[in-house]
Amino acid sequence: MYTVNTTGLPTDWYLSPGIDLELQQYMLLGYLQRLRTRFGERKLYPHLEELRLRLEELQKLAAQRRAMGEVVKGEVTGLDLRHGRLVRSAMEELEQLRVIDEVVDLAVPAMRELLDEGQGLREEFVSRIQFGPVGVLPLKPLEGYLVLRQGHEARLYGYSLWLVHGVDPRLRYQRIRTRYMGSRSMGAMTTYREVRLELLREQSALPNPAVFAFEAGVELPAIETFLPLAKQLVFDTLDGMAA
Repeated sequence: MYTVNTTGLPTDWYLSPGIDLELQQYMLLGYLQRLRTRFGERKLYPHLEELRLRLEELQKLAAQRRAMGEVVKGEVTGLDLRHGRLVRSAMEELEQLRVIDEVVDLAVPAMRELLDEGQGLREEFVSRIQFGPVGVLPLKPLEGYLVLRQGHEARLYGYSLWLVHGVDPRLRYQRIRTRYMGSRSMGAMTTYREVRLELLREQSALPNPAVFAFEAGVELPAIETFLPLAKQLVFDTLDGMAA
């Protein structure tokens, strides 16, 4: 799961330092602007998953605050007979909670809007990727190779399916572990079939590997977008075969 801070926003940004509303707003706007810059560069990962996790965290916090309701109001100091209500002291803690509520109310819709934009980009990029197996797939394609082509260059990755339980269903594709194996120039004399045969000759440890080829119809950053999307497509394919 992507939990690394990649954009300079502390994980507890809405609580520190000092729970200052103006400062928290400044931190939030800076964070969203940095993510928009990444998305503008077509760099989706790990930023898209990080944003989703941060949004879910704030939504849980908002739900907890609603559940608290009127429980935490302050110390009772008297009784207002005219209006029939308790008189409570103005506690510093209440002010801090109010600031947190305001920050959450501001952050949740802004993050949700940006997350929708990022997910829209993801769907657009996926639709521009053509992929499929090269040759016949083995009965249990738990290991093999990925060939990611953009233009006349292809990046080669070995992959293996990491068997682990309890993974967030939305992050199951991270069970596909990859290792970079170099690049190849592609052309009329270098087809995917030739690349597959070359891999078979050089990597004798896998006598009958699965090989998947990908072609991006739009230029994508290899590490931040193309490879993560390829892993998702492969996982969906393998998951469908297992079903």
